[in-house]
Amino acid sequence: MNLATKLDYLQTRLLLDENSLRKLILRAPYILPQSMEKNIAPKLDWLQQRLDLDDDTVSKMISRQPYTLGCSITENLEPTLDWLQQHLDLDDAAVSKMIQQYPQILHLNIESNLELKFEWLRQRLDLDAAAVGKMIQRSPAILGLSIDDNLQPKLEWIQQRLSLIDESLSNLIKKFPSIFSYNVNTNLEPTLNFYNGALGDKREALTLVIQNPSLFGYSLENRLKPRLEETRDAGIFIDAACLRRIGKCTRKRVVEESYLR
Repeated sequence: MNLATKLDYLQTRLLLDENSLRKLILRAPYILPQSMEKNIAPKLDWLQQRLDLDDDTVSKMISRQPYTLGCSITENLEPTLDWLQQHLDLDDAAVSKMIQQYPQILHLNIESNLELKFEWLRQRLDLDAAAVGKMIQRSPAILGLSIDDNLQPKLEWIQQRLSLIDESLSNLIKKFPSIFSYNVNTNLEPTLNFYNGALGDKREALTLVIQNPSLFGYSLENRLKPRLEETRDAGIFIDAACLRRIGKCTRKRVVEESYLR
């Protein structure tokens, strides 16, 4: 199969326009020397069948992570999916959803990455395997983060900054495992300072975010600050319940519920 035929196959099989095809090849040029009939096509078929994906979904997954086409089915892809299902107690639909959400997980080594982080999280947070599995299922990107550069220092910051005992720290992470994905300096610290300033009471602010850690997940500039300003302009009293609505509710509901109180 010549180069033009290979490109035509990839474009047709993955439902790509010219620009998307170009990006795919630039990110993973090693795809082209491989046999389409003996390697790429069987791998795409296997992924689609194993994860029960439609044509559009498999196209999006490969476009996000074309390196998947360089992985071996028998040595990498199948063992990784088996490990995820066994350790996280996932059925086929759940593991498919996880891979669609975070396809990079297919490239992670089982022994040096998946097992290591799974066990580290279990011991550090004093959780059983089922609890760690649920946490990773909700936020699979955790498995792509470094223990030394991200997970450990972030847990230390959360515990110290929020004055949490070990059990409270574990409960917070179980509630909002996505907190690992947020940067301390550009997100977590400024967001905590926002709640401190809005309430004028550090202890009340700590209680608010400990009980509702998902409040760390809202944009300061695009959501929290503008809504706080609008709420103040409307003459609404700012307390913890109001800040919780500012973060979680639609703008209209924030005002409506505040006036009903």
